[in-house]
Formats: sequence, structure tokens, C-alpha cells
Amino acid sequence: MAGEWLKFDASTPEKPEVLQITVAMGWDDPDLTVGKLLRVWRWFDQHTIDGNAIGVTSALLDRIVGVTGLTQAMTNVGWLLTTEGGLQLPNFERHNGKTAKDRALTAKRVANHKANAKSNDEGNGGSVTDALPREEKRREEVNTTNPNGLDVASDADEPVGHSHERIECPHKQIIALYHEVLPQCPQVRDWTPARATQLRARWNEDKSRQNLEYWKRLFTYVGTCDFLVGKANDPKKTPFFADLEWITKSANFTKIRERKYEPR
Repeated sequence: MAGEWLKFDASTPEKPEVLQITVAMGWDDPDLTVGKLLRVWRWFDQHTIDGNAIGVTSALLDRIVGVTGLTQAMTNVGWLLTTEGGLQLPNFERHNGKTAKDRALTAKRVANHKANAKSNDEGNGGSVTDALPREEKRREEVNTTNPNGLDVASDADEPVGHSHERIECPHKQIIALYHEVLPQCPQVRDWTPARATQLRARWNEDKSRQNLEYWKRLFTYVGTCDFLVGKANDPKKTPFFADLEWITKSANFTKIRERKYEPR
């Protein structure tokens, strides 16, 4: 039942915002509006943790709900925010239910587990060998580069929010850089939520990646790796071209940073 996942206010059908949306959609029944709003809120509950739908467009959400223009009508009354990175549901805590809460709690437990494991590793490290002070060690890692100037800091698993303020991932700008620097590689046609999540994860793994210059250097470096841009020497094999989704996949991203695709 809806009551199991949605904190529904009995006065919702009479709220001014609902009436405004009803008029904007050309409907004469607020109950119809409430039904469509329930679908929107349920989608955010089932598919987001904090009400941020990165990479999701207004047109896509309208298609999911089955009504063209509802997203804009919700935006006009302040019940939905359209940002450069996607859609955001204000006051998400009023609508999110057990589904989103369970995912949020799971994510928090995983983050705490990683933090505790890292603390244990650092605590036991002194009994094995002398370690550099944390700040000195961090400077050494950030300054480590390969011949192409690509940062290869080794502590990429540290969540960004633990040591500095999170910076929103500029998906469109990074995609534009990919197209500019690697025109020979497959062009991005659809930026799906899964792809957006993958890119955002790489962006947030290390502070040094949170600028467009890093990604320009990364794509430039990829262009020097013959195998990744269709220049493999084996004529019996079909040339391989790395696309943005492949590059930002965790395992592949790590191999690129470890220079495993450089010409030998």
C-alpha cells in the first residue's frame, strides 16, 4: 500500500500547489493530479537515496509517469527542481519511505565499515614500518605522475566527504571534453543514470579528480594508448575503441591509471 512507503497528507488534494498543477495540466480533477504525483514520489523513493536523480531529464521522468508536462508543472510550483545534473525532489524526507531509507542505511553502514577498516590499517601500520605523516604522505601521492602528467594517487578509495567538501560532478563538461579530445572513440548518445553514477563515483574517489583539467589530461593520455583508440597492431583482431562508459568503469579506470595500456 502507498501508506507503507509514503507519508501522505490527507489535505494534499486541496493544497494550492496541487490545484495549480491541475490547472496547468488542463485537468478538472485534483485526484488525477494526486495520482500522478504519487507515481513521481514513488519513483524517487525506489530509485534514489536523497531525492537527487542525477542524469534524469524532465522528458524522461514525464515518460516514466506517462504524462507530458507534469515535470514542468511541478517545477513551476517548487515541488521539483531541474538542475544541470538532473532532477531533485525538494523536502525528499517528507515523501521517502522504507525503500529509500533502507538504501541510505546500507550506504551508511558500508561507508562506516570502510572507514573503520582504513582506521585499523593505519593503526596497525606503525608496528610494521615507519609511516609518513598523513599530510606529507598525501602531498607525495598527489604529486606522483606518469610521463604524461596523469595523476596516479594511490588512496583513491577514500570517500571525498571525509576530508573535504564534496564538489558536484560536471557531467556535461566532462562528456564534452571526451568528445573533444577523443573524437575517434564512440560518441555519447544517451547519458543513463547508471553511466552518470559510474562517472560520479570516479569523480568523488579523489579530490585531485575534481577539476576538468584532470579529465582533459586523462583523455589525452588515453589517446596515447594505441589499444584504446583502435591502433592495435594485430590485424586479425577488430580494433577496439574505449568509450566513456568503459573508461570510467572502476576496474578499467584503475588499469589506465596503472599505465597497463601504454605501448610497449
